[in-house]
Amino acid sequence: MLTLSSVLAQTLPPIQSQSSFDLVNFLVNAVAALLWAIVAAIIFVGVIVVAMRLFNRLTPGMDEIEELRKGNVAVALVMLGFILSVSGVVVAVLLK
Repeated sequence: MLTLSSVLAQTLPPIQSQSSFDLVNFLVNAVAALLWAIVAAIIFVGVIVVAMRLFNRLTPGMDEIEELRKGNVAVALVMLGFILSVSGVVVAVLLK
């Protein structure tokens, strides 16, 4: 059975027990985490842009952006569902 603790145990590095706090190691890890977060955000934005262009081509005769400007809530909900679905696939691929 897949639990949260088993997923975290597979993805997180082991915690080393040290008697003292190493500031340099902490700062290096913090900068690395920040850079990976930026890289992940850029990848997510790229994937969403490509997916929305694909969605636009799959729905000919309808301009979703214009419908959103008019306040069409139904189109907004469909686009939200599509973006969440694409995000779920990307997260599933990243977590394997």
